[in-house]
Amino acid sequence: MSAQQLDVKKSWRAIRRHRLIVAAVAAVGLLGGVAYGVMVPALHSATSLVVLPPPPTSDSEKTTGVQSIDTQVFIAESEPVLKSAGQNLSPALPTQTVRDRVKVTAVTEDVIQIDAKGTTAAQSIRLANAVADVYLVFVTTDQNLPGDLGKKTGARVLERPTTARGGNVAIHLGIFGLLGALIGAVAGSIGVLAKVRGDRRLRLRDEIADAVALPVLASVTSYRATDVSDWAYLLEHYSPTAVEAWSLRKTLHHLGLDVKGGGPVSLTVLSFAGDDKALPLGPQLAALATSIGISTSIVVDSHQEPPGDSALSIHLVVVDREAPHLVGAEHTTNTIIALSSGTVTAEELARLAVAAATDDRNIDGLVVTDPDPTDRTIGRVSQSTRRSASRLPTLLTGTARRTK
Repeated sequence: MSAQQLDVKKSWRAIRRHRLIVAAVAAVGLLGGVAYGVMVPALHSATSLVVLPPPPTSDSEKTTGVQSIDTQVFIAESEPVLKSAGQNLSPALPTQTVRDRVKVTAVTEDVIQIDAKGTTAAQSIRLANAVADVYLVFVTTDQNLPGDLGKKTGARVLERPTTARGGNVAIHLGIFGLLGALIGAVAGSIGVLAKVRGDRRLRLRDEIADAVALPVLASVTSYRATDVSDWAYLLEHYSPTAVEAWSLRKTLHHLGLDVKGGGPVSLTVLSFAGDDKALPLGPQLAALATSIGISTSIVVDSHQEPPGDSALSIHLVVVDREAPHLVGAEHTTNTIIALSSGTVTAEELARLAVAAATDDRNIDGLVVTDPDPTDRTIGRVSQSTRRSASRLPTLLTGTARRTK
């Protein structure tokens, strides 16, 4: 049951994450439904009631005969009746069209109801009356019916329609439009789930932390740097918001790099090639450190020497996803991995961890940039602890208590 609930939650997160795609498909379905509604006009409905005579009595036994109302319904819906009714209209309607638009039901043991639909109110009224009139001809004359069933005299029309129901174009298009939107939303959701089913990229902080058994130190909103001018502005004028500053400050504090007056320290920020949202983390940390009075320098080239007067030097290292290599990169006081949600698989992250261990580097933690908006995990509790502990920290409430 827990696995099923997890799958449902994961599926719901995937649909929310791709809600624009689902909404777009639903919009297409809405337009398709409206178009279909225009092609299939709204039908008006009219009703005619026919009352049957009392069943005949037997003189020999003085008992009342049994009248089969089901037989009368069968007669009214038979092809001869419907065909003749369609031909009596102007313009005439094919027998199949009449069959599709006429429904005969038994109201009581002596009354049958004829419901007829038409593209206009007048057509539906004429069709209901035509079926009633032709039915009366068949049951009150010597016309031949299948097996000569139900031949009676005295039947009459109890009520002829004078008005029609339905046919509202707005309601008609609205129903088809909503139905099309619903079908589109379901189809879009199924498409999204089919697409993400084989997607192995890590999105939740707990998933990222569990992949390499390292804690997520912080979650940061990345700075969108797309060209040279953006990078220049980031390096010279970037000023984080209060929320961003707090997340960056927590990262430095956890690593012990926000202490003023200490000896020179250094930090390596590892990121994956192609993960553009994670690349600006190093400059963001440098800007935050500078704003709190820590002289900071950024080292991009592994052969570049950091300035001697910098209290903190941040080394930016970008590695290949398939074959990460850190040999030749300078060892620093601390090392973290920066990655954005939904861009790295567990295999890629594990390969980087193995490469760091091969190079005798100790990775202190992970920083997730642009986390999934639906993610309520924190990535700081081990998987085994989450399974056994009774009080677990969460992103929203701080603690989650198990109910007894």
